[in-house]
Amino acid sequence: MPTLRSRSEAVHSAFRWAEPELNRIYKHGTINTYKDAADLGGIKVVQGGGAHFRTSHLNAAKQMILYTDTVLIPDPVFALVETKRPEERFHSIRILEEIFFLLRLKPLVDADLGVPPVVVFPSFDRLLLAHEPITKEKLTAFLGGTLGNLLGFPLTSAEDAAAFATDNPEQFLQAVEAKRLLVAPGGPIGEPLDEALRRYLREVGAWRSREFMAFVEGLSKSQQVCNALLERLEPQFHLIDNALGMRAQPLLSVDQQAYYFKLSASASSDFLERESKISAATRSSIDALSTQQFEWLSNATIEALVEMRLNNENELFRKRLDESMSALNDADFRDLDRVAAEVAKSIGGLLNDYRRDARKLDEKYRRKYRALAGVGLLSAGACLIPALAPLIASVPGLTLAGKYAYEKMKEKSEKRELAGSLIGILAEAQNAPTQEE
Repeated sequence: MPTLRSRSEAVHSAFRWAEPELNRIYKHGTINTYKDAADLGGIKVVQGGGAHFRTSHLNAAKQMILYTDTVLIPDPVFALVETKRPEERFHSIRILEEIFFLLRLKPLVDADLGVPPVVVFPSFDRLLLAHEPITKEKLTAFLGGTLGNLLGFPLTSAEDAAAFATDNPEQFLQAVEAKRLLVAPGGPIGEPLDEALRRYLREVGAWRSREFMAFVEGLSKSQQVCNALLERLEPQFHLIDNALGMRAQPLLSVDQQAYYFKLSASASSDFLERESKISAATRSSIDALSTQQFEWLSNATIEALVEMRLNNENELFRKRLDESMSALNDADFRDLDRVAAEVAKSIGGLLNDYRRDARKLDEKYRRKYRALAGVGLLSAGACLIPALAPLIASVPGLTLAGKYAYEKMKEKSEKRELAGSLIGILAEAQNAPTQEE
């Protein structure tokens, strides 16, 4: 079997063609794509909090396609080609990886639905930072202000944070340790600082260039920690900016990124709520559905999601969950466990509906097959006892075998229709094994 290593020259040649082609594509229409995504109506969520689109992001998108009208995804491929990335060690591999996961959603685009279930849009994060001084000023103020609020220091910019970490290393490290603020990629929340820093250096070292890692290793411990925190907070700025620009609810797919979003968005949460066009109940449902408790929803196949969206059954799902939220008050909406319990109860009711309908369908066709079996026995008896022949004269001309085949086709059709309904998709997703990507 050919491996990536054995085909490395072919891959390299392909990228010599692909990267200029990607740049050509992205030169046309990117502004319109962003504007069109922002202008979409309905219930929208926008992904963010990190720079990748991998298994967890794909699964989160599939979960939300069941409920929302549109999932907005910042284009991870555009992010890799919009500016030079000298800090990246495996730039081409990263592009391949992002394309691989994004293409899983292509059938939803090919379905050409009236309301697009998913839109991939260019976020322009690095371009704006490189060419728009206002964006850079907003980012550095966000980073410094957020870090200052979290640590209790009077910081107003990223430069302030870096200077404070350099001039007051012990005070800075003690404050970070006390708040357990550093969470490495893939690491547990609340990990001791020394372990989190070692994990951070190991994780980023696997993907960053030797030159970048040499720079990081030349920093003091407090500077390394400060640099790591600023790196973790920057994607939250872009997510909040996209959420406001797109009038969409933020969607985070990775626990560590969600942790930083909650920390950094506290100052923006009231503004996000004021700008949001969706109800508190809907926001709470989205937050609950994003939790690990409902990760099994992502087991729904893309083909099933296409069928469901063709029938607008996401609206039925949303209506059902909104009805369950009606028992909650504003205070309850801030209690994620309380909301999750109501969501679980509502989904449980839908699954019970499916089991009831499936049982009714089975019983309906069992009765039909029993009746056909009875007619078959009667026909056989008529061959032996001629006096019984008039009793079956009214049997239609269709043979019993043909009648059975016809009923079997009807049964399969009705079961397929039930399986393709919202409740059927939920039931199949719940029973499916966890998908490995």
